[in-house]
Order: sequence, then C-alpha cells, then structure tokens
Amino acid sequence: MSRQDTIKDLADRLRRMERRVARVEDREPSVGTGHAALDSVLPAGGLVRGTLLEWINGEGPGSGAATLALLSAGGLIRRQDSGPAGTLAVVDRDGGFYTAAAAGLGLSPEGILLVRAGTEGEWKWAMEQVLRSPAIDVALTWAGSLDDRVFRRWQLAAELGGGVGMLVRSSEVMGQASWASTRLMVRGCVGEEWAGGRRWRVRVLSGGVGRGAWRAGYQEREVLLELNDETGGLRLLPRLERTVPPGVSAAG
Repeated sequence: MSRQDTIKDLADRLRRMERRVARVEDREPSVGTGHAALDSVLPAGGLVRGTLLEWINGEGPGSGAATLALLSAGGLIRRQDSGPAGTLAVVDRDGGFYTAAAAGLGLSPEGILLVRAGTEGEWKWAMEQVLRSPAIDVALTWAGSLDDRVFRRWQLAAELGGGVGMLVRSSEVMGQASWASTRLMVRGCVGEEWAGGRRWRVRVLSGGVGRGAWRAGYQEREVLLELNDETGGLRLLPRLERTVPPGVSAAG
C-alpha cells in the first residue's frame, strides 16, 4: 500500500468511527483507569481528557512504562455504562507492538486500532490525526526527542479530539520541555520481584501544561505498585510510599 493509500485508509476509518461516538463536549472531562491504585497516584484522580501524559522509562526499555500505560488505558476502553466500548489507537513505528500483549492486560483486540507508520513523517502525521479524532479515546505511541512544534501540535490535537494521548519515552528526555500535563517516571524493582507478578516504583512529576487538573494539595510523590499477573489486579503498597521533596531531581 502506497503512502497516499495509507493516509486515505486511516482517514476513512476515522471518519466511519467518528459517526458512532458522542460529541466531545458531552463526555466526562476525566475518567478512572479501572485500577484504584493507579487512580490514587494520578494527580487528577484519573485520566484527564484532552491532555497528553508521558510515561518515562527510568531505566531504559522494559522498565514497565508501556505496561502501566496500557493498564491505565483500560478505563477509557472498557465503558462503565451502557455505551459502546472505547478505542485505543496505537501508532507503532518500529513494529514492536503486539496486540496479544495488550490482550494479556485486559484490553480487547477489537478495541485497538493499530497504525504501522513506515517513516518518521508518517508517524508524526498519524499520531496527530488519531489525537484529533473524537473517535479515539486513547492514543499511544513511543517517542524519543520531539520537535517542540510537533509536540505542541499533538497537545492541541488532543484538546480538540478530547481523548488522552500517551507517550512512552526514555529518561533522556527529562531535560527537555514538555507539553504533557503529567509525567510519570517508572522503574522496575529488579531486586524485589514477587513470584506472582511484577513491581514498579512510580514517581509522579509535574508536566508542562494542565496543572489545573491536579487535585488540591496534591504533592509529587513516589509509590510502589504491584501487578498480579494471574488476576490482572494492580495494588498500591502504601508502606513504601514517600513524598518527593521540592527540588529533588526528577531523574535522580
């Protein structure tokens, strides 16, 4: 399929999907992730529509950022009312995403729109289009360094579309400006494995925009999350929770 055919196909699919969704202004501005432990960590008590959220791999690929991003997307994909299921758009530019892995985290393959981007230009364009579409509840991609203009376009597209944009990134971007409302640093607990699942340390960091969505009195902090691979349950281990003092390095 040529580049023009790919663009036309994605545009047609988004238009068909948009006819079946409610107007953006009629949606709830925020929604839970489906995991109380994650909701308690997020500054707004859940995901805020019309914003970007960064999941930072604190120790390189495999730190758990992508897993937690997919888990958190569940609340927007699985409807709590009688409405239709939502849609997760994954814009994959290196072919590393597998729908089966998302299904293992409780996300139905029928609710995933997978876009394979052949070039960097196609990737940037595709991400902007899915963010802009009111048919997409969550748009997920992996991003390294981003041109500020591209980042800003994505943020504005998310505001227009009314979904949540999630970027999985490396800790190398921490010194760069961000248009995300929230950044979360994720580190795997290598020496603290649990036989039934996985554990991650998650530090909540301020983002570049959208601070108004944070709960009153919320403090940036670091918590320990534990995933039960058998049940899919995620829980917060409060005994290791600690507040991050002002001025502490985000990458420290």
